[in-house]
Amino acid sequence: MSASERFSGAALSAAPDNVIYLADHSVVLALPALIPAFVIVGVVLYVVAKDRRAERDEKAEQTGESDNPETDRVDDEEK
Repeated sequence: MSASERFSGAALSAAPDNVIYLADHSVVLALPALIPAFVIVGVVLYVVAKDRRAERDEKAEQTGESDNPETDRVDDEEK
């Protein structure tokens, strides 16, 4: 390897053959904190979606509109 290759970085682009990649233990140690956080976020998103759906259905019921054909059919049968 010449001096110009050494300083230009041409030799640095090739990965050495004897590299051993080890596990990153910080990720393993973070799992006990991350899993409950993801569960909590999932539960909060479920409750928000359920609440928005109920609010949308309530507004549709008050205005007489409905996106659900099943409830429309039941309303027609009651009339």
